[in-house]
Amino acid sequence: MRNWVSPRAVLFVATLSLSACGAPSMEEGGEAELGSSAQALTSTLTFTRNSATGNTVFTNTVTAGTAPFTYYWQTTTDQEWNGHVTVSGWYQAGNSQTFHCPRAPIRGEEYLWSLKVETYAVDATGAASPVVYRTLPCSIPR
Repeated sequence: MRNWVSPRAVLFVATLSLSACGAPSMEEGGEAELGSSAQALTSTLTFTRNSATGNTVFTNTVTAGTAPFTYYWQTTTDQEWNGHVTVSGWYQAGNSQTFHCPRAPIRGEEYLWSLKVETYAVDATGAASPVVYRTLPCSIPR
């Protein structure tokens, strides 16, 4: 009889292994959306990281709703080496924001932190999208 391991179990074990090593995880998500029969305003958060500079551009793309849109952002940084957590608080800005989140070239010899970026949009009628977020690992050489 052949033993079979599900891909979900492998992903779970790999995630636990990384967490046990102290590596910040990369996660994405959004808060639960209350259902309605009308098409709801939604935000999609994407990012592009420049590996040379560490500058990372996050973009909130809105679907549905009535233009113009107002965008709100909040960041949380969690420094692994000293436990210091900084939360920016919500602020209004454009649909794209740039944050510094480099990756050290040598793993295991770095200062690690995580950057969580949250965003949502409000349309001209006052309807708000659910909050969406991404969490990225960042690091610099020691």
